[in-house]
Amino acid sequence: MPDYIIYIITFLASLVTLLAGFGLGTILTPVFALAFDVKLAILLVAIVHFFNNAFKFVLFRKHVDFSIVKRFGVLSIAGAMIGALLQSYLYSQPLKIFLGIVLVALGVGELLPKSMSFTFPRKVDVIGGLLSGVLGGLVGNQGAIRSAYLLNYNVSKEAFIATATIIALFIDATRIPIYLTTQREFFASISWNIALVVLIALAGTLVGKRLLQHFSSLVFKKIVAGFVVVMGLAFSLRLL
Repeated sequence: MPDYIIYIITFLASLVTLLAGFGLGTILTPVFALAFDVKLAILLVAIVHFFNNAFKFVLFRKHVDFSIVKRFGVLSIAGAMIGALLQSYLYSQPLKIFLGIVLVALGVGELLPKSMSFTFPRKVDVIGGLLSGVLGGLVGNQGAIRSAYLLNYNVSKEAFIATATIIALFIDATRIPIYLTTQREFFASISWNIALVVLIALAGTLVGKRLLQHFSSLVFKKIVAGFVVVMGLAFSLRLL
């Protein structure tokens, strides 16, 4: 895949997912997996995800709800460690198939109408923190599960983004060092490209922030979900 395709998708994904509240890793992971081994793709996306989330935190830091972070975020870190350790023992093809199943589930869940959606009881949101962390550590796509739990809380859009961002930062900071221990040699050869991808993602996030109050996130979420389902089916059926 040409580098410029990755750059364009990264910019658009960071813009759209700022408006949608989550999904950067969900979009970029299958794209990067077309150019790299799945495990390396997950590492590279995690790095882009971390710096992009750090930038989002700077932009929305005043809106973080730390009571939710304490209740939900702590077990996310433990889950991320478990998932990252499991990821190092899995082979690329089984991981790609599993990733496809996860992506289909996430995408279909987002496409369901509100009348068919459901929320989790708050008393089990700590379980959601653990599961989202495990999924984030394993395949780098934990945003939808985390969001499903955070939707139980009546917070503003800005608070939702800010709180989800700081939890994602915790997970990224936990899983990236583990990934680096197994992918260090490969990462060293392409690290300059990742620096450029990170800058492009930050630019997309900045544009997305300016558009946040002018566009509804609903249409963007549907587009993201449709893309996730298509890519997930392709991975699951071994078409890619």
